Amino acid sequence: MRIHDTYLKTMVETRDMDRLVFFSDAVFAIAMTLLIVELRIPDVPGAELGPALTALIPGYLTFVLSFVVVGIAWMSHHRKFRVIIRQDRNLPRINLLLLLFVATVPLPTGILGSYGDTVPAVCLYAATISALGFSLTLIWVHSRRRGLIDEALPEVVYRYVLVQSLPVPTVFAFSIPLALLAGATAAEIAWAASFLFAVVVRLTYGRRQV
Repeated sequence: MRIHDTYLKTMVETRDMDRLVFFSDAVFAIAMTLLIVELRIPDVPGAELGPALTALIPGYLTFVLSFVVVGIAWMSHHRKFRVIIRQDRNLPRINLLLLLFVATVPLPTGILGSYGDTVPAVCLYAATISALGFSLTLIWVHSRRRGLIDEALPEVVYRYVLVQSLPVPTVFAFSIPLALLAGATAAEIAWAASFLFAVVVRLTYGRRQV
């Protein structure tokens, strides 16, 4: 009877995890698709198409930035949930918090594409991306503390994943006061540097663990 009960419990946990992951994938996919909605096909005479397409460049670059950020977040979520093999009642709640920020990304993306040189647009975008990144980190920390991660995962791997997940949301959060003090352009430069910083941290920390 105990073996039977354990088997049923495992089946329920597996189904619940599958539902959580499938639902998350759907939200990520929809959010990434909606990012392009703000870009409209120019409705101008053929002679004016060149300048009209040029005017789309800032919005398209913002779309690419958001697509990359959300794509990286999705890959991180996917990797984490390969070793998060069970859940408690709070994990879905934290995951919903993450999905809230994922679904919100198209809004600040559209605003940044239209008002990219303004401090409010930059701060809104940075706050959203930072909250998204820290939500992912919260999922990872919570899962470890609550014993939801596969016991076979080495502690060094857990710490490595934790460390490499922090640079991007931290820099985006730091860019908010930077924008208020030094302007929108300075904050946007910091965003570009955040990805390089993330690579450096990952490589440096990875070598220390070898």
